[in-house]
Formats: sequence, structure tokens, C-alpha cells
Amino acid sequence: MSLVWELAGLKAAPGEKARGMVKLPGVEREIPLVLINGAATGPQTVIFGGVHGCEYSSIDAAIQLSQKLQPAEVRGRVAVIPVVNIEAYAARSIYINPVDGKNLNRFFPGQEAGTATERLAYQLTGLVLRNCDYFIDLHGGDMNEALVPFILYAATADAELNEKARLFASAFGIRYIVSSDTTGSAYETAANLGKVAVLAEAGQQGIYDPAMAALLVNGSLNALRSVGVLAGAAVEHAGLVELQDFIWTRSEHFGTWYPLVRVGDEVQPGQKAGEVRDLLGNLLQEVFVEIQGTVLFSVTSLAINAGDPLFAVGR
Repeated sequence: MSLVWELAGLKAAPGEKARGMVKLPGVEREIPLVLINGAATGPQTVIFGGVHGCEYSSIDAAIQLSQKLQPAEVRGRVAVIPVVNIEAYAARSIYINPVDGKNLNRFFPGQEAGTATERLAYQLTGLVLRNCDYFIDLHGGDMNEALVPFILYAATADAELNEKARLFASAFGIRYIVSSDTTGSAYETAANLGKVAVLAEAGQQGIYDPAMAALLVNGSLNALRSVGVLAGAAVEHAGLVELQDFIWTRSEHFGTWYPLVRVGDEVQPGQKAGEVRDLLGNLLQEVFVEIQGTVLFSVTSLAINAGDPLFAVGR
């Protein structure tokens, strides 16, 4: 392996940090990239922010991490992309890339000759996900979403990898840890490639919240200590809650959403969770809780489309 680390035209020698806007093949707009090439050898870590363009606390957390991590303190290599989905960020677009109307976190590993979102996913998979050992994908509530902080890792067929991911997720100190699959997501794609991968969620409703950004920054740094990327003993967190199911309930109609549950609520099967009505106020859908557990996520906008998520419960 070459001592100089080169990625998308950006180069960092051992003990150096490089930063810049880079152009990926087949992707129209440049994206920000920071390479921290540690003075000591070790694993390779990738950190994403801004897969969804309006999740601002997590974007700021990725920017902070790119600034805080120094080559002299890093064992191995760390690549940080603070804003992956530049088109969505620039347009303040909820969920989707406005160029093709697709949710990037549903189209990994992508297609080389696909649409704009698929091409971006393809390049990110080939250039960074395939070559890393650890992957941290930082997220939060989009402009229309409330949530309590939680962290996901994928349930793969590899029990040993799953346990490594569970321990890595636990090191973040985020109370709710969920073993869950999200088809087409970056973290599940990385896990299926044999990487230790997590998706951490904190912050909500498209608001920049310094406390939520700090939660993601401190959690990421502690997780990196836990696997030896950073020196020092990792803090062990008590009181974490592990959830094995993560059930999303979706709208069947275009209309208006009136929730009766809030994030953090403990709910029971059959409990009424809200109503979807048309634009004249007529009832279209009564919505009920499917499983016992904790509401981790809820849409807060009145406007809703058929197929949109309404809320999610972790059991």
C-alpha cells in the first residue's frame, strides 16, 4: 500500500491532513473531502455527513470531526465527507436529491450509468465503502421529522461482524441501539461488504442544535477510541437500550397527518397513533401502533404523501 493516501485526486502523506472540494467520476458537483493520514498505521475509517441535505446537526458534527481529528493522534486513516449529497443540501430538499427525485440512502451500492443519485452512490461505494474498515454515517431528523437520538447497525449473516458493530454502536453512548436493515442504505451496504458500520441519528426538524451535534461528535470520538483509531480508554456507557425491531408505519394517502403519539412515547399494539385526512378534513386513514415499544421517529409536518413514513417504533 502506498504511504501517500490519494482519494479523488486529494493526497495526504503519513502525518498529514488534506482538505478540498473533489470531483467524483460521473457526478456533476464537487463534494467536500478531508483526509487524515495518521502518523501510525492502523485501520481505515470513513465518516459521512449530509447523505440527507437538511440534517444540519449531523452535518455540523461531521465538519467538527474533520477539524478535530489530527494526524498525530490518529492510528490509520480517516476520510470525512461532511456533505455527501450536495444537490439536496443546496436546494434544502427533504429526503431527496432534487435532480432525480431519489433518496440517496435507498440507492446504495448504486449504478455507474444510472441517474444522478445512483451514480453518486456507485462512486461512494467503490471509492470509500469498499476500502474502509469502519464506517460512521451521521444523520438526524430532516425538516419534517422529530426523533429521539438512536443508532442503527445492520443484522447481517455474519454473527461476529454483527457483534463488532453492536459494540462499536454502544461506544457512542446513544441510549437506543437498534439492529435493523434499511435496504439501499450506505450503512447496510458497508456491512454487507464486511465493514463495521453504523448509522447514528441525533437532532431534528432541520434545526441546527449544538447539543445534538456534540452528542454525535463525542460519540464518534469515543467509538474511534474503542477500536484503537484514537489513543486512550473509551468510556463505557450504562443504561443503553437494545432494540431488535424497528417498524415503520406509512401513509396510504396524500393529505394531512394528525399524530397522537410523540417521540419517546411508550406505545402498545392497537393504540391509535393518528389520522390521515384529506384537504377538506375528511378521514382517510386511522393509523394504529403495530408493536409494543418506543416511538423513535415521527413526521411533524401536516403535509403527507402516499407512501411517506408517519412514525417508527423500536421494540
